[in-house]
Amino acid sequence: MKKTVQWAMGVAALAVLLVAAAVALNATDEPLNAAAATMGEPRAAGVPDVQNGYLAVIGTAAGDGDDSAAYAAAWLAEARAAAREQRPEKPTAVKRAQRPAWCDPSQTACLALAQESTATITTQLIDFKEDISRYDKLLAAPAYEEILDYRFNLESQFPRYAPLGAAQRAWLMRAALAMQAGDVDAALSAVERDLAFHRVMLKGSRTLVGKMVAAANYSRALAFVADLLQTSLIDLKPYAPRFTAMLQPLEPAVLSLDACIETEFGSIKQLLKDPINPGAAAGNTQGQRDAPLTSAEALRLRFFYKPHATINAMHVFYLQRRDLLRQSPAQLLRERATEGAASEGLSWRDWFNNPVGKAMARAAMPSFVAYALRLHDLDALNRVLGLGAEIIAADVSAEQVGEFVAKSGPRFHDPYLGKPLQWDAAARQLSSTVSAGPPPPGGRKLFNVENGRVFLRL
Repeated sequence: MKKTVQWAMGVAALAVLLVAAAVALNATDEPLNAAAATMGEPRAAGVPDVQNGYLAVIGTAAGDGDDSAAYAAAWLAEARAAAREQRPEKPTAVKRAQRPAWCDPSQTACLALAQESTATITTQLIDFKEDISRYDKLLAAPAYEEILDYRFNLESQFPRYAPLGAAQRAWLMRAALAMQAGDVDAALSAVERDLAFHRVMLKGSRTLVGKMVAAANYSRALAFVADLLQTSLIDLKPYAPRFTAMLQPLEPAVLSLDACIETEFGSIKQLLKDPINPGAAAGNTQGQRDAPLTSAEALRLRFFYKPHATINAMHVFYLQRRDLLRQSPAQLLRERATEGAASEGLSWRDWFNNPVGKAMARAAMPSFVAYALRLHDLDALNRVLGLGAEIIAADVSAEQVGEFVAKSGPRFHDPYLGKPLQWDAAARQLSSTVSAGPPPPGGRKLFNVENGRVFLRL
């Protein structure tokens, strides 16, 4: 019995020594890396407010009859005040009447719907008169950049993007009616402006959400172009040069996620500075957590967490992600296939040196690969439609399309394979590889994604 007690006391003493050693090891943090300290910090937008489409995007969510510019200014002022005072934003109350559900070109052939229900759609467009007016002003914006001159953190709110998507669908539906009425110039002008603005939005987005919203909207406009290229309403050959112009190759800035990576790091950095009191990290003592920490959680953070070491490690990870996302789409596909294949836990050394920080870092390490692939899919679609427009412009016979595609330049190559797009003569389908899976039941018929390929039927 005496030996058992002595053994237990020895184990307890060893445990106390180990805990004491771990506390001592974690008592001294490492210096904060200068690059990590500056990355993702608030800065003024490089675009003057009067030219910035970001404010017009915010304004699309204004209430019926409200001044959209005043709404955007009030929304931004509240975001800045909430960040300064380290409190949740107070949502702006708006009154918006229920709008009709609109055709989404990425899901339905809107030109066919316009032909079938011209009178009904014309009447419904009256409900979108104000939305279309705001959208028209939005498309006139020459530049786009999210205004992040305040501390944007994990709890910060994004603008309401749903009204933007609804306004775009109404805009394209009006273009479909113009096409149905034979006003080809009005229809093409509408989609030209839409594509041009969303290219600007894609290039200027500093947030991942903003980038993906722009990608979804650009994809929706491209689906509408696919309908136009496949319509039998008119002879499109005289208009082929306009299609070629609107479907120019996507610039590298469109496909880059560098700015988004920086913003994402800046956002999570605010939490990592002081998880116990996030407000103190921004020089404010009024910040409060949604759920209070338990005593055990507070003790672990107090004695086994190094904020600078954690931020430095996350900074290295985000830079690695940034460099990875710059790789070719084929390499990104391979990366996605191997993600999660081998997940390592904390080693025994990790449990002594900043264990809480390392556990938090592992839990907060996003991939971002899926977002990069979504942009490359957008590029693939743009290339397919661009080459389709070239085929129409050149008035290539059905028998010569295969040769025309094979001789096409690199700007029209499959971005995932680096070689000419595929032409299926029997099905009259031009296609490219994409990373997306099959569409949901009832999805697009004219323009579709099937078995990892995106199609245009000519």
